[in-house]
Amino acid sequence: MLLLNKKVLTFILAGGKGSRLYPLTRDRSKPAVFFAARFRIIDFVLSSCINSGLRQVYLLTQTKSLSLHQHLRKSWNFLPNALSEFIAPVPAQQRVSEEWYSGTADAIYQNLHLLEDHRPEHVFILSGDHIYNMDFNELYHQHIERGADLTMSVLAIKKEEAASFGVLTMDNELNINSFIEKPQDPSQIPGETDECHINMGIYLFKTDSLVRMLVDDARKTTSHDFGKNIIPAMLGSYRVNGFSFENSRFGHYWRDVGTIRSYYNANMEFLSQLGSRVVCTPEWPIKTVGTPSPPSFFGGSTAVSIKNSTVDLGSHLYNCHIHNSLIGGGVTIGNDTLIENSIIMTDCSIGRNCTIRNAIFDKAVTIPDNIQIGCDPKEDKDRFFISDGIVVLPRNYIL
Repeated sequence: MLLLNKKVLTFILAGGKGSRLYPLTRDRSKPAVFFAARFRIIDFVLSSCINSGLRQVYLLTQTKSLSLHQHLRKSWNFLPNALSEFIAPVPAQQRVSEEWYSGTADAIYQNLHLLEDHRPEHVFILSGDHIYNMDFNELYHQHIERGADLTMSVLAIKKEEAASFGVLTMDNELNINSFIEKPQDPSQIPGETDECHINMGIYLFKTDSLVRMLVDDARKTTSHDFGKNIIPAMLGSYRVNGFSFENSRFGHYWRDVGTIRSYYNANMEFLSQLGSRVVCTPEWPIKTVGTPSPPSFFGGSTAVSIKNSTVDLGSHLYNCHIHNSLIGGGVTIGNDTLIENSIIMTDCSIGRNCTIRNAIFDKAVTIPDNIQIGCDPKEDKDRFFISDGIVVLPRNYIL
């Protein structure tokens, strides 16, 4: 365990709009969106922080932050203040100017007073909208051993997928020598035919180097963004290293869930070896809100059929069929209803004799009897929001 309380301060960037996840982000920011029917996206990075010993954590929030703040209060308000440990939201406050956060770097710049308060030697800056586990001690030890000004976690992915990320090249000594945000022609890993190294949004800065870069960037007309501005400006003047995520303890699973399709696919992976058995492990628990609930109830005169699916606590299922789906807590499903290849979040109510396929129901959706969703694309198009063939019903939707 590191002496993190005195040496390291952590910022999590959790203010993103998540416009490509609409309508799941209609009423909340992207990190507050449910995942695997019971978690929130933010739970994964926070769990890695706690499991790694990072106990002084600020979440920088901005857009539609109420749901996220409520979740933090209910689920993450357990660290002892007497030991100077905390997970605290920091909403945009216009401390520096009359502008809200205008970029990832600007969000940190507008909160430099927190560095003055804590005076850490190093600063973790993490994204709050990815699904993964990471032991941050591994990255920290490499950062210290190599005396880096910045160490960033990098991942190798297929070239055709890389254009949506920051793409970098690094030498055999892990020194990063080029970085381009969302390039049209991503640079390949030397010796590889179809893979590139991408930025995962996981940074560990030496504090004085970070402050100098942020102050210098604030004086310029830029996007005030780590990927577009800060990292490229550091190359050649600072020691910028890459940490190979694939070689780390949990280096076999990381997902960006920025679109409805990628979000849906990652949820479906939680029904397989790629998901729940990899990310939700006893030695690395994922924490979330622990609302007291009774066991789920499976009733009716005939059997409830559940195949390759999960059902959370407090749900009531009657003579229904659940196939390859994730069912959240407090869900009610009526007689002779089929749920297939779908994600049903907490507190939803689905009537009798319904068929639901390839759908995402946000929290507290209500569907009456005898309804078909995801069965007829033409009919669905006239009634529902559809993204890449997936029907998405927003929070509190009543049909």
